[in-house]
Amino acid sequence: MSLLSESDLNDFISPALACTKPTEIKRTKLPTHVNAQGEYEVGIDDGTEDAELAKVSITLSDCLACSGCITSSEEIMLQQQSHGVFLEAMKNRDPTTQALGVSISPQCRLSMAQHYSMTIPQFDACLSNFFHTRFGATYVVGTQLGRDVCIQQTVAKLQDHKRAHPEDTTPRLSATDPGFVIYTEKTKGDLVPLLLNVKSPQQITGALLHAAHSRATGPAGPALYHLGIMACFDKKLEAARPDTQGEVDCVITPKEVVALLQEIGESLEQYAVPEEAALPLLTRLSPPGWDPAAHWANNAGGHSGGVAFQYVRAAQRAHPDPAATRLRTLRGRNSNVVEHRLEDARTGARIAAAAELSGFRNIQNMVRHLQRVSGAGNTKFPKRRVQSLRKRGGEGEGNASSAATTAPDDIASPYTCDYIEVSAAPGGCINGSGLLTEGASTVQRRQATAALAAAFDAAFPLVDPLAPLPQGIAADIAPAYEYAFRPAEERRSDIVSVGNTW
Repeated sequence: MSLLSESDLNDFISPALACTKPTEIKRTKLPTHVNAQGEYEVGIDDGTEDAELAKVSITLSDCLACSGCITSSEEIMLQQQSHGVFLEAMKNRDPTTQALGVSISPQCRLSMAQHYSMTIPQFDACLSNFFHTRFGATYVVGTQLGRDVCIQQTVAKLQDHKRAHPEDTTPRLSATDPGFVIYTEKTKGDLVPLLLNVKSPQQITGALLHAAHSRATGPAGPALYHLGIMACFDKKLEAARPDTQGEVDCVITPKEVVALLQEIGESLEQYAVPEEAALPLLTRLSPPGWDPAAHWANNAGGHSGGVAFQYVRAAQRAHPDPAATRLRTLRGRNSNVVEHRLEDARTGARIAAAAELSGFRNIQNMVRHLQRVSGAGNTKFPKRRVQSLRKRGGEGEGNASSAATTAPDDIASPYTCDYIEVSAAPGGCINGSGLLTEGASTVQRRQATAALAAAFDAAFPLVDPLAPLPQGIAADIAPAYEYAFRPAEERRSDIVSVGNTW
């Protein structure tokens, strides 16, 4: 049964109008009675059998390999990443040869806790008990440790780049949003070098979980099946990338968890855990060396990970005189652009800056600006588009790019920052299409998302993601926490696609 609807696709980056992946056509000697004009010819039965035309089959890996589509359709995603696939895997699983690990993002925890009228601690214990009791899960974890690693590696790479290339003023771009990464790889290959090569908390959590499991069970121990519960459907595509294989086996959303419960005829509430039993349960389901107070926590800085904020915070800590600096948060010309800026408190000079940018129109503006200032790619069309917007005197997101370099000092200027944390969904992960933000209308759904965002910061205990990692986690950090970006080859100019007009 389909769980996606048109209204869910707020993080959907439009695919190409023409698929550019060549389809293998198997020739047959049997006639099909379709003439050159595409008409079906009817004739007298001559005893020969018509050839059945084969249906075109596109898999999830095909979608990721092509040069046109940005995100997958519902049908393709559900072939390999769905609650039905998870249930089938659990049905065929032998617990002696394969353990189960489950991870869940903080946005999903808050959305589901509100849906079931629970507090965050009640929900965490309830969900853990459900997967442990019903499916025999060995581990149930939050994604904060993976996010800590993501933030620390991002900060380190940005600082290294700034020291090595002080003259480079072009911002680095985050690679934690799969929709944006695929869009960049498939349609804006000239911008791929700007992607900061650090995997997302989802994938790092998977790698850490596998490493901890291997260390605990030894080389002869059971394998690990890892289920991720994430806020948006695009995270399924991330788990299916060739350079992330084996880290997350299946990704589902809160909507699919609800559907899973309905399919097996159970309610989450029946797995409620007494308050005094919650911490022992969470501790028992944590890998060795993982403190539940750490991986079930959150960090300050935003609804999508807080990486931009934490980079500026790290720059403040590294300053010779932190007391002589000030950290300001500036809003952009629309609500989906925010800048975190570290300044000299006396002179106002900028020391470090990072921005959060979300929503596809903002991404379009950013891409046009970066291509224009760097001279990369075919910039004739973007320039013409910006000029036409100026002539119309557009407001809001429409003219954000042209105004970026002349933004007043109290308005965010993302393109002059060191780093931009990019999200395809307007508002970021808190607006993920898989969250349980019910509403009959768009306005009601937006109100539900706004309420979720307002509750997010106060919902979780906060930890410092810049603090030294636990010894076991630090030992597991490896170069494997990077993607192998694959910018698509330049597409044929005779193929018309939406991507060619961006």
